[in-house]
Amino acid sequence: LPIERPLHLFGAGHPFMFALAVALGCDLFDSAAYAIYAKEDRYMTETGTARLEELEYFPCACPKCVNKTPKEVAEMPQNERHVFLAEHNLYACLSELKRIKQAIREGRLWEHLEFRAHGHPVLFQALKKLRRYEEFIEKHSPTVKPSGIFFFSSVGLSRPEVVRHKVRLSERFTGPEKADILILMPQTRMKPFHKSAAYKRLSKTLRKTLGEEELSKIHVCFYEAPFGVVPLELDEVYPLSQHEVTLPLDVETVEYVAVQVANYISQRNYRTVVLFNDSENWGEKVLEACRKTCLEKGLVFKHFNVEEDWVEAFSNFVKEKCVEGQIAKGGMR
Repeated sequence: LPIERPLHLFGAGHPFMFALAVALGCDLFDSAAYAIYAKEDRYMTETGTARLEELEYFPCACPKCVNKTPKEVAEMPQNERHVFLAEHNLYACLSELKRIKQAIREGRLWEHLEFRAHGHPVLFQALKKLRRYEEFIEKHSPTVKPSGIFFFSSVGLSRPEVVRHKVRLSERFTGPEKADILILMPQTRMKPFHKSAAYKRLSKTLRKTLGEEELSKIHVCFYEAPFGVVPLELDEVYPLSQHEVTLPLDVETVEYVAVQVANYISQRNYRTVVLFNDSENWGEKVLEACRKTCLEKGLVFKHFNVEEDWVEAFSNFVKEKCVEGQIAKGGMR
């Protein structure tokens, strides 16, 4: 089916799965579920279904529910009760469609989908399976949106922005031509990262230690969730500085970032890698990935702990490597 053709999904009548259907490309819905559920005294919400007798309060402020209680509706004649529930169920469907439309306008369909997916294990399972189609979804998703993104857990690693960064970093980005020393810094709360106190401290140390020619050999990147490696040159590009992340990170996200860091080192021609390890947020995963990759490629590797006073030791190490003029291959420091 051509991508520009509207896609009609038959039999999809529950509001709690509309967001998933829209994310998969559905445009129209058709179902009699709102009436069928009403005849069974079932009350629809955007997160699931409840039986009328189970409700003490209506979790809804639609025109039908705002002035009634579940007890009052339960005491209605059967036909009147069914009409009441059918109209409410239809309001619930229409309200969710409006929420989805607004989420699309705000660039937050994925966030809305994650909220809804937590309403039922099966729906959350379906969301996880989107990873199989992440490249297709990325291909047909907008590159820029009117708002930043929220990253809650490893489920968000399948979202189009994360997939797009991974692909484009590998296929399109070339670092500074003379750079043979890679410095990896952990993400900071401040974004863009180059405005953070941690980066300013690093930059000041480098400029105090090295001359202009030596500085051209240095390339600074950040490792961060959910995007993996963010070169300094790109840290203001959307959405690399327009996102918020939940800490502490889950294990899957940490492992994903560690893999992205290892892949980045493998694909480049650096001779030395310097890692500032943030063990509080990242444990040893990124450190282990860097050490293993550098060993396999025969690169010089050095790490410093961000919790410690690293300035003097770092200055001496970088100056030593630059003074050598040629970074020795095969060493492990």
